[in-house]
Amino acid sequence: MRRPLWIVGSLAALLAVLPPTARAYEDQATLGLAVGYAGVPGSNTVPRNGVDVAVSAGVGLGDAWSIQGLVGYSVFPSARALHLGMAGIETVYALDIVRFVPLLGAGLDGFLSVRERQTRGDFALHFLVGFDYLINPRWLVGADVRGYWVTTHAQSPLDPFVITAAARVGVRFDLR
Repeated sequence: MRRPLWIVGSLAALLAVLPPTARAYEDQATLGLAVGYAGVPGSNTVPRNGVDVAVSAGVGLGDAWSIQGLVGYSVFPSARALHLGMAGIETVYALDIVRFVPLLGAGLDGFLSVRERQTRGDFALHFLVGFDYLINPRWLVGADVRGYWVTTHAQSPLDPFVITAAARVGVRFDLR
């Protein structure tokens, strides 16, 4: 009878001194601001290089998955500048490795392009590759690359592929 009690007591003591499990995003909301590069790599009709600014808000759905909304604006300066607004939703898989968190994701987006007073709406699908570095339990910095496939580009001034690469800062809030 002493041996099972000793084993249970030893396991309880071991669990008490082990560090808590990594919690990158579950039960947390995240707000972020990103600034970076926007490109239309294969275009001959619109400027190829621009600047991108985006804000995001997300919530963790478990220990690895989250969903986030994204709103962005890109400008491609030239004599005939292109302005590109974007709103989308994405699901993100986070490989939680304590402070360094690689990210993979995919999403659906709506684009609004404006050039010389002509406005065009488009839909796009995108993939995401990036990482977050958790500075402390509240703040994070990161970087990501999103590749967009503009699915309705037939009548659009946009090339079928748009890319953004950005540096990001974010703040996290506990939901419980």
